[in-house]
Amino acid sequence: MSLPWSPRKKVELDPSRYPARLRWLGGIAVVPAILLAQAPWWALVLLLAALPLLLRGWQLAQLSQMELHEQRLTLIGRHWQELQQPRRVLRAGPWMAIQTPKGWLHLFDDQAPREQLQPFYQWLWTNRKSN
Repeated sequence: MSLPWSPRKKVELDPSRYPARLRWLGGIAVVPAILLAQAPWWALVLLLAALPLLLRGWQLAQLSQMELHEQRLTLIGRHWQELQQPRRVLRAGPWMAIQTPKGWLHLFDDQAPREQLQPFYQWLWTNRKSN
């Protein structure tokens, strides 16, 4: 993060442990739906066998870097974004999702210390769109 008196705040984010947990929870949630599906037994076995391969390729779009400068927030993740006003921001526990014109980006509390993320949380809260 930059110096405290600087108007520019920047934080490099670590990879999170939560997406792997979400992947496994998603797989566990899908198994009962596959088993209850009215399909031939061979199709159910095929779907259950393909499930680990499908889950392995799934990856949540996470942020890797954020920078706040004056009234702009720069987000770098799967794609680069510069926001003056976020579309939607969802926050539940350690997870936050930010809707951008190019898609959703996700941020977890374990990616950086809370004191480094606080200015970004405040900016997103004060600049959100009111519907």
